[in-house]
Formats: sequence, structure tokens, C-alpha cells
Amino acid sequence: MKKLTLLAGAVALLVAAPAPAKTVTVDISKLGFVPGTVTVQTGDSVTWTNKDTANHQVVCATCPFTSLVLAPGQTHTFTFAKVGSFTTVDPLNKNKKGTVKVTAAPATLSLAAHPTAVNYGETATLAGVLSTSQANAKIEILSQACGETAAKVVGNVTTTAGGNFTYDTKPTIGTSYQARYRPASGPVTSTAIPTSIRPIVNLRRNATHRFTVQVVAAQSFVGKAVVFQRWVTATHHWTRVKTVFLGSRAAVSTPLAASTVSSVTFGAPLKGGLKLRAVLPSGQAGPCYITATSVTIRS
Repeated sequence: MKKLTLLAGAVALLVAAPAPAKTVTVDISKLGFVPGTVTVQTGDSVTWTNKDTANHQVVCATCPFTSLVLAPGQTHTFTFAKVGSFTTVDPLNKNKKGTVKVTAAPATLSLAAHPTAVNYGETATLAGVLSTSQANAKIEILSQACGETAAKVVGNVTTTAGGNFTYDTKPTIGTSYQARYRPASGPVTSTAIPTSIRPIVNLRRNATHRFTVQVVAAQSFVGKAVVFQRWVTATHHWTRVKTVFLGSRAAVSTPLAASTVSSVTFGAPLKGGLKLRAVLPSGQAGPCYITATSVTIRS
């Protein structure tokens, strides 16, 4: 697994989804703003509603905004993006005052994988965003492969502008990924994002009526069944010719590390020119891999 450049668009790293923005309501009356002080987080909104029989208005010089004159029953809403304490006044009611206190929303991490399913040996890109939009923040990438009992740190990336980051990985078996950020307030972790892996299925014609199927992955598939199929032009679908069982294996060296090739050679009396393929079904590939299909060949 290797580190990649930052930028948005990666595998969904395990991080808590951002809390939805909320809206706080404030009533306006002859008494002024009720409640007089409200506290929200960045991204939240405040809605002021005229509950009086006279007109009122909301003005915030430091927000900044000035509402229209609000007739009875009318409202004005403003979304607060900055941390601070903001004073509102009602110029139509003796400049009665209210206060909106805005605190920083807690940081969250989002993560996604593109694509979510890859062929053995191919790259998946994890992309995520730190909600604070901070650049140059260190993000840890964690992975937990099928069969493992705990996630472990496999790399680090740094956020770019907007809090974006990406990480490229080549999982050899079904793996879940997470992202983790460690601010002073305590670690923040994304939700776990799974990636699925298809073994490589190779089908070749050795001679007339003789074929070999190979399945390449990080584990042996000896004893597993592969379905040998031909294309039926008249009905436009694939039909089973026979089911064969992988009976031998060999270790090979690949750029990923050690891989295992499981194979079987078999006979099938077919006329020439037929379109053929081999399929490793999900029930035979699982639980750590998914269905895989060879490229088509001709008999």
C-alpha cells in the first residue's frame, strides 16, 4: 500500500458523519428577543419570528445582515459561518438587543473509495475531507483486511486546501479503510469503508477441446468450483458447459507480493468458434473475495 497525493475523492475513510446543521428559533416581541441569548455552532442557523402585533426588524452589524421589516408572523433566517459573539438589535423597538454565541463545530472526517470493487492487483483511491477545511493537517489511514481482528495504521497523508486528502492503495483481499485525525480535543475517526476484490480468472485454450483455468489471488482456491460457460447467440445468454474444480496451486511473485495461482486443466468437446468464459461464483470466492469472470476466448 502506498501513500498518494492529497486531494478530494478517496475511499470512504472511517469517520463519523458530520452532524446535521440545526436551526434555533428566537421570538420577537415588545419585550425584545426571546430568548435573549442563544448558542449555536458554525453552520447552524437562527430564525427570528415576529410574534408581536407590531412590525419589528433584526439588524446584526458584525454578522453582517439587516432583515426586511417583519410584519406579524414573518421570519428572517441567517446561517452563522464564523465563531464569535454577535449582537442583534431591533431598531423598531427601542433597539432591544439579543446575543448569538457561535462556537466551532467539532471536526469530522468523510471517506469514500473509488472504485469500491477492484480486480486483484489494481488500485483503489480513498478520498476524504476534513470538515474544518484545514490545510496541512495530518491524517492517518487505517486498514483492516478480511480475517484480521483490528485496524492498523498503513499510511499518512496531509490535507490540501479545503481539507481534502487522497490515498492510493492496492488491497490484496477484501479490506475496510478508515481515516483518523488527531486534534488537541481528541481523535476523530471516519466510518469504515469496505473495498471488495475480484480474483484474476484466466481462461486459455491449450489445444482442441483442452482448456486451462487459473485463479490468481493472495490465497489458494484449490477445491473451489469454476463454471465453464459458452455464449448462446440464439437466446443471448451464457449457459454452463461444465463445472470444474481447481486442483493445483503454485506460488508466484508479483508486484503486490506473493500470490497464489490455483488452476485446473480439463477437456470439453466443443465445436470451433464458440465464445467461452470462466466464472468463479460468489459462493466459491467468498468470504474475502467477490465473483470474478475471465475475459472471453474462442473455442
